[in-house]
Amino acid sequence: MDFPMQFSGGASSPTRPKTMSQWDIRESLTPSRMTMVMWDQCYALRHGPGGSFQNYDRILDEAIERGYNTLRLDPMLQWIDLAAPERELHWPDPRQPFMPWNWNTEVTGPVGSWIIEFMEKMLSRNLHYTLSAWWFCGAQQGPVPTRVPRSHVEAAEMWIKTLEQYKRRFGFKGLVYVDIANEVPYFLPGFMDSFSKETGDGWGLQRFSDKQKAFLAKDLNRAVAMLASEFPEVRFTASIHGDPRWLEVPLEFDCLDVHFYADADTRWSTRTRFAKHMPVLFTDDSWHRDFSDRCEKTHLAIAPMLRARQRHKLSAFAAWAAERGMPLTTTESWSSWYYFDSPNLDWGWLLDWASWSVEDALEFEMWGWTPHNYCQPHFKNWQDVRWHQKLTERFLKGRPVSPQK
Repeated sequence: MDFPMQFSGGASSPTRPKTMSQWDIRESLTPSRMTMVMWDQCYALRHGPGGSFQNYDRILDEAIERGYNTLRLDPMLQWIDLAAPERELHWPDPRQPFMPWNWNTEVTGPVGSWIIEFMEKMLSRNLHYTLSAWWFCGAQQGPVPTRVPRSHVEAAEMWIKTLEQYKRRFGFKGLVYVDIANEVPYFLPGFMDSFSKETGDGWGLQRFSDKQKAFLAKDLNRAVAMLASEFPEVRFTASIHGDPRWLEVPLEFDCLDVHFYADADTRWSTRTRFAKHMPVLFTDDSWHRDFSDRCEKTHLAIAPMLRARQRHKLSAFAAWAAERGMPLTTTESWSSWYYFDSPNLDWGWLLDWASWSVEDALEFEMWGWTPHNYCQPHFKNWQDVRWHQKLTERFLKGRPVSPQK
């Protein structure tokens, strides 16, 4: 798999000054503020004996205790049929011991039944959730998929079946929005190839051509329109990186989930050498000590500069979202998209960054925010209850303060 690569070059964020007004769209939404955690596949594929999600009651109560009110979940619709939840499915050992989010061991079981159990327990606690599809379809990524979509329109056809099942079983209580494809264009099978073939150029770094913008808008908007026509009571989006080229694509989404990362700034990537280690992220830890040391040194040297660029990008996306009536969220963001509990990885700089993020999210009136990618029970930071409470309380109740304070 090619991992998403972000760059700050290619296209600058257009100047879009954020216009403040007395009317706040979030006050008309439920919930009015979302403290979000990315649980994706791990809530199901780490549910087996000894897994970090073995005890659903405990984990859900812990999320509430830490101040989180919205869970991001992958319904794994390429594999799971809730009409036959008892069907046994098998995920092979991925042989990726440093896999942070989903599974890191062999899994066999009635995963559809596990998802139903989780959903019922979650909804009984009045938690909110979003559905987000990663579309893993490779032979080493799970069972044989029921179908492999090659466009977002084909993905929407599969979503219609899944959402009909969710509506029958659970209603749409607590469902905030549906993310039809995580981080377009990186994970939908074959979509990157179609993009290149149909537009005559790859994703690259160049400014999108008119043909590329039209291709993206047509496929994504048509998919969302299909779903909205079937389920007018549900909100739809497709999540994206904080790539400023998107600001020129006329998307018709109900909300906007943007993932902002430090590796979009070449100064961070150069100093940390993150790209060099991407091929062995999940299989080799020999680079952890050097990477951690480089992150800390980079943080000490240019953290304000990195934050400034990230804030400008956040401002541009917040203004674009407001222009198009798409309240802004992020379900994964801010520092490094890859980290791990390791004796050789110091989390101090990453947690500092998370603390800035809540202030910036408040200033730019984000609807939903998460402090970092690792708000799951298999990470040590999850056990620091007060750390999470301090940030979630700030976002839910706070007002922005000057960045200088």
